[in-house]
Amino acid sequence: MSNKRLLFIPVSSPEGIGEYMRSLLLAQSLKAELTDSLDIHFILNKHTSYAKKCPFEATLLEHSATKELDSVCDFIEQFKPDVVVFDCAGRAGHMKAAKKVGAKVVFISQHAKKRAKGLKLNRINLIDTHWVVQPDYCIEPLTWAESAKLDMFPLAHPRNVGPFVPFASCEQKRDVLNRYNLVSDGYFIVNAGSGGHILNNLNCAEVYFKAALKITKHTGLKAVVVFGANYNKAIPKSDEVTCLSSLQGTEFLALMSQAKVALLSGGDTLLQAIAVQTPVVACAISKDQNTRLDHCVNAGAVIKANLDIDEITTKIAQVISEPFYSEFIGKYKQLDSTHSFDVITTGIKNMLVGDRL
Repeated sequence: MSNKRLLFIPVSSPEGIGEYMRSLLLAQSLKAELTDSLDIHFILNKHTSYAKKCPFEATLLEHSATKELDSVCDFIEQFKPDVVVFDCAGRAGHMKAAKKVGAKVVFISQHAKKRAKGLKLNRINLIDTHWVVQPDYCIEPLTWAESAKLDMFPLAHPRNVGPFVPFASCEQKRDVLNRYNLVSDGYFIVNAGSGGHILNNLNCAEVYFKAALKITKHTGLKAVVVFGANYNKAIPKSDEVTCLSSLQGTEFLALMSQAKVALLSGGDTLLQAIAVQTPVVACAISKDQNTRLDHCVNAGAVIKANLDIDEITTKIAQVISEPFYSEFIGKYKQLDSTHSFDVITTGIKNMLVGDRL
């Protein structure tokens, strides 16, 4: 029997990395379970730093897949996937090409604007499953018009399934602490997303690194700064801060889950920190992060800061002070802890192998 074929088409740009990392973690998890019965392929923008490092076969494009209709459709026709996962990406033409070869179409969105793309009328009968990787408290409900469209037309209903969190095992947690000579709650973790974000002509990863230097002097906590795969300069060498280029998803989660506090952007890692109950100070470093961050602030789950070293340092000190810190942890325990990793991996696996499970 021939192998099942799974195609990932995530948003792929030199600025962000969240969609690719989610797709990569999904691919690795599914490959580990299905091993020799699954062929996986990615379509990526060749100008990203991670494209040539992808551990799976990949077709590299001059632009994001969304901007290349014919070449993506041609590949789909040639590859003939059984399932195509569009992570915040994909044009109706791509989805039509997938349905034409008999593939199941999965659309993953992460905020209201992307969710709305999955509800366009040119997607009628094209999307089989639409997962929204947000908790209910972090995304506004469907508009009246969107609800009306779902009542009137055969569009896939978006389902909030929570943040995408590949939880680390106890062994992974022990290993990562030993590797970097850390103790649980004795350090803080810093990450400004992919490392490619520029705000007010400042590289956000570099601002976060400078903030980490000040925070570690102010608090006595050790610092671990993850610059991100899209950071294109030499990683700084420091006796005061552990500086890393990037980490595998579960390694990053293993470190974050045992940190005293995290300094993050308003991207996917923000919700992952909340899920593993690590208090967060976060800055919105891209235009699509403000709404998500504001929702989290309103839920009492994060402290928002401007991209300013002094303000970030002050707010980190506030978070780790008592009784504020204990109250923060208590708030996390009250929030919806639903997460999407198992939901999505099981859902895709069922589409691939069905009754053979």
